[in-house]
Amino acid sequence: MTYNSRLPAPLQPGDCIGIIAPAGQIHDTKSLEQGMAILQNMGFELRLPRNLWPGKGYLADSDANRALEFHRMWSDPEISALLALRGGFGSLRLLPFLNPEDIKKERKLLIGFSDITILHSAIHQTNDLITLHGPMLTTLSSISSDSLQHFYACLSGNWDKPLQNHRIEVLRDGPPVRGKLIGGNLSSLISILATAIDQDWSQKILFLEDVGEPLYRLDRMFTQLWHSGKINQPAGIILGDFSINQEQDSLEKIRFHEEIWTRVLELTEAAGMPVWGNFPIGHGRNNLTMPHGADALMDSSAVRLSYPHRP
Repeated sequence: MTYNSRLPAPLQPGDCIGIIAPAGQIHDTKSLEQGMAILQNMGFELRLPRNLWPGKGYLADSDANRALEFHRMWSDPEISALLALRGGFGSLRLLPFLNPEDIKKERKLLIGFSDITILHSAIHQTNDLITLHGPMLTTLSSISSDSLQHFYACLSGNWDKPLQNHRIEVLRDGPPVRGKLIGGNLSSLISILATAIDQDWSQKILFLEDVGEPLYRLDRMFTQLWHSGKINQPAGIILGDFSINQEQDSLEKIRFHEEIWTRVLELTEAAGMPVWGNFPIGHGRNNLTMPHGADALMDSSAVRLSYPHRP
């Protein structure tokens, strides 16, 4: 298979994954150790700092040191992919310390979600590289078996299999639409509006998720996207999990998400693009890895997301 500038090479058994901490610090090493065991059982080598991360308030380290860690891992020829330790907060603070020219020199997989959305956007804007929006080291042990299997498939280069799930809800139907698949964490995307890494959403397939945000704040963020003109730009919108927490009972969670879906449909009525809900991405057990930046096809009649024009 031939790889071009947009598509990093898939991982092979024995390849090394560098663990980076561009955001929050680690409080409990149990999930870290469990995640390491999972990756090692998959056949990968791991590279971590000898003394892990010192912590600096709610961050893993200083801004300069976290950016330096990213660049060292990114440029290291022995490392094939970078996997985030966790999300939290802090990736936005790295932007002044990231060197676009150095990022352009390498084609490696970057993997993570939540606050790591900001790094996906930065790399996409810098060199249009396909990255993987998916589980992080400390969430690997808590995701479903389907999510874990799909995570491994994506690492191995098999991310372009169509995604179908009978629980996905087609909130607004429409003809199949094509576009680059972009998005991630809603509040993280809000934080980069009007910055240098704010992406053009026109004719893109936009996927969104969030966690711990009350309904009024989600409403405010979606409404801000309407006022900025962005919410009506995508060719299609895919909504994942927005649960307050995983302890929400099922009826409460259904009602909560229906409120979100209704608001998004109201705000996008003029554009009329297809909108899906209940897509298996987010901070819960179901978090399917998504190829951020890949050319995708959103087919509402088949409820299928596929990648017909793999680079």
